[in-house]
Amino acid sequence: MEISDILKNKRTELNMTQDDLAKSLYVSKRSITNWENSRTTPDIDSLIRLSKLYDISLDDLLLNNSKAVKSIKNQAKLNSMNMYLAFTFITFLAFIFILGTTGLYGDLAKPVLIVSYIGGFSNIVAMVYFLDQINKLENKSEKELIKSAMKWTILGFSLVIIGIIIIVMIKY
Repeated sequence: MEISDILKNKRTELNMTQDDLAKSLYVSKRSITNWENSRTTPDIDSLIRLSKLYDISLDDLLLNNSKAVKSIKNQAKLNSMNMYLAFTFITFLAFIFILGTTGLYGDLAKPVLIVSYIGGFSNIVAMVYFLDQINKLENKSEKELIKSAMKWTILGFSLVIIGIIIIVMIKY
């Protein structure tokens, strides 16, 4: 039996409204509606509260419903990918900043300059990879991947350009 069916049946059995259930689980009524219509699944905290409220074992809620387990695993993966993307973005900014300020504080040695270009390019590749993984987990299209990659790249370049302008204004 799906979580949506369990929710509807138990809520009806206990004569609870969606509002009552939402208050008991500390979520919005919209969340309850989405769960009951199988649009989304409850997070692990909500599943634990549901288990206690309805006196149903977590085994019955999770093991009999692979959709919920898959959703929880996807959410954990998504959180990891977002964290990796953030770190990659920060290092991308560092490489772009190094390359953008090269002439302001003296030229970099050729090997350092080459490594910086390679590092910056590698970070772009890593960002696209993490964005692709995030888009797959969120079931987004290839077009949205390109849109996300462009957004992150433009944001990065914009931040670096603003930083360089501020440095030039302070230095000169």
